Formats: sequence, C-alpha cells, structure tokens
Amino acid sequence: MLKIRPIINSGVDEIFGFKTCCGARAFDQNLELLLTNQGPTPLTIPSHCDLETDRGPERVDYLMPHGPQRIGPGETRAFYCQMDDSRWRRVTRIVFYDTQGRSYAADLKPEPNRAGT
Repeated sequence: MLKIRPIINSGVDEIFGFKTCCGARAFDQNLELLLTNQGPTPLTIPSHCDLETDRGPERVDYLMPHGPQRIGPGETRAFYCQMDDSRWRRVTRIVFYDTQGRSYAADLKPEPNRAGT
C-alpha cells in the first residue's frame, strides 16, 4: 500500500530556491508529492506519475529526484516538480507505479478553484 499526499505550493520552492549570479531561478518546484510505504515490503517507485484529468491521463515524467526511489516499510519519500495552476485544477487523481507493474492511486478532494466546482 502506498499513501500519496500531494502538496501544491508547499513552500518547497523556498527550500530549493536560490538564484544564480544572473538572477535566473535554479529550481521552481511548487508541487511536493509525499509517498509513504504502508506495506510490509520495500517498494521501488520510478520518478514519474500519471495525472488523471477531464482530458484523460497526462504523464509527468520530470519528477525530482530522477530515477527509481526505494521506499522501505513505513518510510516516506518526496518527489517534486513544477505544476501549472490551471493544469493542477483539472487533476482528479494521481497514479504512481512500482517497478513490479503495480499501480497506486490517490483521488484528490474537490477544492474551490478546481474545474467544475
């Protein structure tokens, strides 16, 4: 069992954020995805997920950190990415996969400003 907890505008940008000497942003991550392994065995989760929207599924394959992440029983790992607010409002479900081909989904609660509410 994998618990998925998305946090939009979590302040992770402030944690990662720093400016180069030219003033360009090095990181602009505003979506934090906390994954907690609630099962008895380790899981290995690749650094991508699918967002289910009214337009169908959309793959997000630019999660940080890159590459598969091992999550032991009871452990939590975080993935980060930049997410456009208008795209995020259309998301109704997030699906992650493990390297064994199993899927883990989290339904998003309706919020004010989400499409259709």
